[in-house]
Amino acid sequence: MITINGNQYKLCLFDTNALSNFLINPKDWINYFDKKFSISKTIISYSVFSLSELWFRQELFEKYINFFSIFPSVILDGYNSIFEKEISNYYKNTKINPIVIAPCAIKDSNLTPLERLKKVIENSGFILKSNDWKKNREEILNGIIDLKKNYPSKKDNYNLDEIEDFNFLATTSQIIMRKKEFAEKIIKNKKEINLKNFPSIITTSYVVFYKFYPDNRKPLLSDVFDIIISSLLPYVDIVLTEGNLCDIIKKIKLKHKFLNSLECYSLKDVKKEIVTFV
Repeated sequence: MITINGNQYKLCLFDTNALSNFLINPKDWINYFDKKFSISKTIISYSVFSLSELWFRQELFEKYINFFSIFPSVILDGYNSIFEKEISNYYKNTKINPIVIAPCAIKDSNLTPLERLKKVIENSGFILKSNDWKKNREEILNGIIDLKKNYPSKKDNYNLDEIEDFNFLATTSQIIMRKKEFAEKIIKNKKEINLKNFPSIITTSYVVFYKFYPDNRKPLLSDVFDIIISSLLPYVDIVLTEGNLCDIIKKIKLKHKFLNSLECYSLKDVKKEIVTFV
C-alpha cells in the first residue's frame, strides 16, 4: 500500500505484455480492472523498462502516450534506482516509495497533457537508454547463463538449503559489485550486510535461480527484462504478468516465505476473466 494525499492505494504492476494487451483493448481492460481491483483503490503501475520495450513498438507507444497522459497511472523505479533508494534507506529503515512520476500529474499550463508527457520523455534521455538496454540484453543473458556452471546441484535437484545459499551468494555479490564502497565500509566495521534491507536484490536473485537453474528451460531475451522488472515486486501489491514469472512467484512464496502479501495474476487467466466481465 502507498499513501498519496492522505489516501491509501494498492499498486498494481503491469509487466510489458500486460501493458501491451491493455493498450490494444483499453476499454475492456479498464472494465476488468475496476471490477477486479477498483480504480478508486488501486493504481496502475509499470516499470520504465516496460516503456523501453514499448518504444520499439511505436504503434503501442503512441497509444500509451495518448491514453496515460490523461488516465491515472504511475511509472516505477528501474532496477538500479530502486537499489539506490535501498542504499539511501539502509540506516533509516523508513518505507521506500517506488514511484518516479505520475504521467497525468505533470504540470505545465502552456502544454496539453499529451504534450507534457511527450516533453518529459524526450528530456529524460529515455530513448537513448532504450537503445542501450535493448542492445545489451543478449550480453546480459549470456552472462547469467554462463554463471550457471559455477553452482551445480549436489544431487539431481537443488534442495532448499542450496537455493537459499545461492540467494545469499548472489544477493551479497550484487550489492558488493554495484556499491563496493558501501559494502566495504560495513565489512570494515566487522559487521554483516543486512540483506533484508535489499528486497529488490533478494527477489531478482530468486527469479534468476528459478528461471535458469532447476531445469533446461530455453533462455529468452525477454527473461532479462523480466528479471529487471521483478526488482519491483517487493514494492507493489499486485502483479499481472506471464505464467512463467507467476509460477516462480508462487514457488518463492511457498518455499521461502518471501513476497507473501503479493497477489499474482497470470496474463492467461486475466484474459479469460476479461471475457466474463464484458
